[in-house]
Amino acid sequence: LHRLIRRQRQMCIRDRFMVFGFNDQSLGALIPTLVEEYNISEVRVSNVFLVQLAGYSFASLLNERIHFMFGMRGGMLVASTLCLVFFTILASKPSSFFLCALCIFPLGLAIGILDASGNVFIGNLLVHKNEIMGIMHAIYGAAAMLTPPLVTHFEKWGHWSWFFLIPLVLSLIGTIIIIPSFKYETDLKYDYTCNKDNVNDDENTDPNTKESFFQLFQNPAILLHALFLFTYLGAEITTGAWFFSYLLKTKLADKIKMSYIASSYWIGLTVGRLVLGFVTKRAFVNEYRAARTYCFLTVISYVLFTIIGTFNSHSTFYFVLLFFVVFSCGFFIGPLFPSASIVALQVLPARLHVSGIGIAVALGGCGGAALPYLSGVLIHLIGMNYFPLITTILVSFFTIIWLLYPRYIKDHPEFL
Repeated sequence: LHRLIRRQRQMCIRDRFMVFGFNDQSLGALIPTLVEEYNISEVRVSNVFLVQLAGYSFASLLNERIHFMFGMRGGMLVASTLCLVFFTILASKPSSFFLCALCIFPLGLAIGILDASGNVFIGNLLVHKNEIMGIMHAIYGAAAMLTPPLVTHFEKWGHWSWFFLIPLVLSLIGTIIIIPSFKYETDLKYDYTCNKDNVNDDENTDPNTKESFFQLFQNPAILLHALFLFTYLGAEITTGAWFFSYLLKTKLADKIKMSYIASSYWIGLTVGRLVLGFVTKRAFVNEYRAARTYCFLTVISYVLFTIIGTFNSHSTFYFVLLFFVVFSCGFFIGPLFPSASIVALQVLPARLHVSGIGIAVALGGCGGAALPYLSGVLIHLIGMNYFPLITTILVSFFTIIWLLYPRYIKDHPEFL
C-alpha cells in the first residue's frame, strides 16, 4: 500500500511539472501569435509576465497559511482547481487581450503553490532525491521543449488557443490523482511536523510561534535561496521566452523551422536534468559544489551563445552550431534548480521547509515573470540583437549569488 501511494504521489508530481513547463513556455511561444491576434505591441504583450509576477507574489504570502489550513493535499487541490478553471478560459480563445492576461494571475498563484509543495515533497525523500528531483525537473523541461512546435502547429491549424487543452487535461488528471495519493497530507499532519521540529530544535521555542514573512527573510538560507531562484528563473525563462522571437527577427522568418531550433534550449535543459542528476551524487562531494561547477559551465555556454549570435548566416552549418551551443546553455543551467532546492532543504529546519521554500519558489516565480518583462522592454529599446548579452548578464548574476552561500550560511560546512 505504501509503495502504491508513493508511486501515485510521484505520478502526480510528474503531472504537475508537465503543467509548469507548458504554462511557463507558452507565454514566450505565443508572443508573436498574440501580437498578430490582438493587434498589439510586444511590450504590451509582455504585461502578461507582470500579471504572472503578481500571482507568484500572492502565492508567497499564502503558501504557509494554506498548508496550515488545509494541509498539502488541500493546497494542491485548491491550486489544481484554479488551473482547471483558467486553462478552460484560455482554451476558449478569450475575446480580448485583457481577459487573456487576467487569466495569468490565478495560474501564477496556482503554480506558485504547486511548485513549493512539489519541491518540498521530493527534496525530503531519504533516498535517490537527486535522481528523482532531476527527473521531475526534466519533465518540466520536456514540456517546455515541446511547447514552441506545438503552439506553431496549433496556430497553423487556425486554433492557437487549443494548445491550452493540453495543460487542462493534465490538470484534470493531476486533480484526480491528488485525492487518494495525498489523503494523509492533512493540516493536522503539517502542524504536527512543524511543532515536532520546533521542539527538537529548541526546547524553549514556543511551538505556536510562527515567523512572519519578513522574519523568514532574515534567515540567510531563505534570503539567498530566494535571490538565487529570482535571478535563475529570470534567466531561464527569459531565454526560453524570447529565444523564438530572437530567431524570427534576427535569423530566419520561418516559424516552423525556427520553432524546432527554439526547442534546442529546452532539449538541453531536459537532458541536463536527467543526466547530471545522476552525476551530481557520484562525481561531487555535495550538491552545492556540483551546482557551483554547473554555474561556471553555464556562464561559458552563454558567452559562446553571445559570440555566435553576433554572426548571421542562413547556412545549415550555422543553425546546427547555434542549436548545439544553445543546447549546452540549457544542459548546464538545467540541474541548478533541483540542486539549489536540495541545498536549501539541507540547511533549513523542517519547520521552515514549506514556508521558506514556498517564499523562495514564489519569489523565483516573480523573477521568472519580472525579468522576462524587463528584458522585453530593454529589447524594445536597444534591439533584439542584444538578447544573448542580456541573458549572459543574468546567468552571471545568479552565479555570483551562488558563490555567496558559504560566506553567509553558517554551521552547515558538510553541505557547503
